[in-house]
Amino acid sequence: MAVSPFDDQASTYNDFCETPLGHFVDVVEHDMVAALAGPKPGESAIDLGCGTGSYTYWLHDMGLTVVGVDTSPNMLEVARQKRENGVTFLQADLIRLPFDDGMFDLAICNAVLEFTNDPVAILREAFRVLKPGGRFVIGCINKYGAWGRKYAKRGHEDPTSIYSHAQFFSFEDISGMGLGHPSEVRFGLYVTPDEFGDFESAMELEQERHTRNCGAGYFVARWDKTLER
Repeated sequence: MAVSPFDDQASTYNDFCETPLGHFVDVVEHDMVAALAGPKPGESAIDLGCGTGSYTYWLHDMGLTVVGVDTSPNMLEVARQKRENGVTFLQADLIRLPFDDGMFDLAICNAVLEFTNDPVAILREAFRVLKPGGRFVIGCINKYGAWGRKYAKRGHEDPTSIYSHAQFFSFEDISGMGLGHPSEVRFGLYVTPDEFGDFESAMELEQERHTRNCGAGYFVARWDKTLER
């Protein structure tokens, strides 16, 4: 397994989310993922590219049996240190998951495909481990939005940035990766990095622009696994 570029970022990875802007971004993205994932108590879930475990612990708190999988041992160590409550974290290659077919009701993969060499293989592998009737939810930074442009610029200018390893996608890019058109898609994060002032005003602007579908920085898509797939 190749060394993860996130290993060197693990100790500071959560710092952005602790800033006012980072908290706003986290709330917007989390609400979008939650709306499409629809987690239910008693279900089984896998968090692909779980990082430091934010979504893994959220699913656990919702009453699901969840496994967090990541390629970075350092990120997983940070995740394990957050709590001691029996959540399973596993280091594994996301294109070769150590699970049988049809094991999970829900798979989520948030802001992960951007940092992988073979996103198509990850999508295919996620679908493999889903049960018939299961849901697969991904969140992606929109390459055409202000956030995608900002991160791409940062990666181009700073070879030490994690974004120097990233490739960004549009909704059309993701839809063309073999799973077909998703069952549902939502767009959000309309507030740009330079526009943020405070949480309340940013949320008001977010809602206003959502109504007009104006310049989304992020999107979430869900595929439902049918008996035929």
